[in-house]
Amino acid sequence: MKSTAVSVWGAIGILILVAVALWGLGKISAALVPFVIAFVIAFLLNWPVRVLAARGMQRGAATLACLLVGMIVLGTALTLLAPPLTRQIVAFAQDAPAAFAKLELATTQVQDRFSSLVLPEWARGVIQAASVQVSGIAVRVGNDLAGLVVNAGSDVAQGFFDVFIALVIAFWALKDLPKIREEVLLIAGPKFEEDAELLISTVNKVVGGYLKGQTIASLATGTLAVIGLAIFHVPYALVIGIIAFFFNFIPYVGPFTTGFIAGLVGLFVGPWTGVAAVAVIVVAQNFTDTVITPRVMSEQVDLHPIIVILSLLVGGSLFGIAGMLFAIPVAATGKGLFVYYYERRTQRSLASQDGALFRGTGGDPVDDIQPDQTPPEGMAV
Repeated sequence: MKSTAVSVWGAIGILILVAVALWGLGKISAALVPFVIAFVIAFLLNWPVRVLAARGMQRGAATLACLLVGMIVLGTALTLLAPPLTRQIVAFAQDAPAAFAKLELATTQVQDRFSSLVLPEWARGVIQAASVQVSGIAVRVGNDLAGLVVNAGSDVAQGFFDVFIALVIAFWALKDLPKIREEVLLIAGPKFEEDAELLISTVNKVVGGYLKGQTIASLATGTLAVIGLAIFHVPYALVIGIIAFFFNFIPYVGPFTTGFIAGLVGLFVGPWTGVAAVAVIVVAQNFTDTVITPRVMSEQVDLHPIIVILSLLVGGSLFGIAGMLFAIPVAATGKGLFVYYYERRTQRSLASQDGALFRGTGGDPVDDIQPDQTPPEGMAV
């Protein structure tokens, strides 16, 4: 009885500490943006850095070379995409007020048309409420776009500053990563060395696999969206494609939002163009989910939809869009650690291939990295 009470109070204490930590992170989230960007850069570039270092190049030189190549590739892409993207954004900002006014007029006409029909009171109320909501969305989006254009200069300057700081952080993190790992294991001590190795291995597989796999899948989705939208002459195809790329990192919510935006833009041209725009996003997303994602996504990111939705809601509530982007790898890491400790403490198998909440292969993640083997892709060193 006493041990049970101690365990319960211990769990409550841990939950309180986690809540306090999340609250503190929420207060300083803006200052953590460069570290988040550096975190992503380090995961994406660590594998080529390790390859160059294994071939005899100094790790500092290998890190610098990979960062320079990455900046050249990104700079080239921005140079090619920036002019048409800028033109489309400016055109969208200029055309948006008239387009939303047109949409508001259309909803009013639909409302008037239905008002002449003999409908139940509840149906009439639903139609009127929907019309009011659409009109309200149009007004809010127009105001948000105006504010975005006004604040674009300061936002771009802040973004460049965050990226510069992130590159500096990523350089030192990648350069000293082997030493950092050794020091972490040294601090853990012999008693907790296996647990520390487990944590490193789990983060390697889950976060590294998720970032690389989701980046490839999102790039494919955005590219297919741009091509399809351009074929059906949907305005601002490049802008929507870039939105599809970024929003694809947020499961369920992201693709739905992209489809809504594409359909709304298509309606500015005509109803069939709106339908075609939504169809393009649906086809691109389904092609990516069925063909590309299973081939590039790490098996460790295998979460039940309930856990995915809960993670997105919690991450979005605490940290906004950034929280939703990182909710999945954080939840998958937590799931992997929980399964490991549960199976280790109880000596019972929890994860199985036909499971629901704990679907997976099971087993000890640390066993996947033997001393005489090369670590898998990710942050392993």
